[in-house]
Amino acid sequence: MKNSMRAGALFAGIAIGVSLAVPLALPAGAALKPTVSCSKLTAPPLKGTKITSTLSLCKPALLSAGGGSVTTVKTGQTKGTVTQTITWKNGKGKTVLTIKYAPVAKGKCKAPYDSRVKITGTVGSSTGAAKIIKKGEPVSGSVCSITKGTKTGQSALEPGTVFKM
Repeated sequence: MKNSMRAGALFAGIAIGVSLAVPLALPAGAALKPTVSCSKLTAPPLKGTKITSTLSLCKPALLSAGGGSVTTVKTGQTKGTVTQTITWKNGKGKTVLTIKYAPVAKGKCKAPYDSRVKITGTVGSSTGAAKIIKKGEPVSGSVCSITKGTKTGQSALEPGTVFKM
C-alpha cells in the first residue's frame, strides 16, 4: 500500500512538473502572430532620401483607414535596416517598426516595376487604438519597386500579397 501511494505521488509530481515545464519550453516568439494586414501599400518616387509610403485597406476594421510613414534611406542602398513609424489615420495612434529590406527575385512584379523587395522585421511599439499591435509581432511584406530613372522609389505591394504586422 505504501509503495502504491509513493508511486502515485511520484507520478502526480512528474505530471505537474511536466505540465509546468512544457509552456516554458516553447519559444518566446511562438505565440506572436501579426495582428494587422493591409492589402495596399503605395509610395511615390523618392524625394531626396525620403520614402513616403501609405498603407490602406487594412484589417481589422479599427485600422481600416490605414496610415502613412516617411522613412529615410541612404541613396543607392538596396538593402539594410530602418526604423519606420506609421501614423494611423483618424488619430488611431502610431506604430514603430524595425524593418529589414533586401532585393529578391522579381516574382509577380510587372512593368513599370523592375525590382522586388522582401521586408521582414518586428514591431517595436504602438500607441492609441493601434495598441492592438503588440511589441515583438513579426512584420512581413513583398514590395515591387522602380529602381531607375525619374520614378526611382515608386513602390506598391506585390500582386496577391499583403503587408502584415
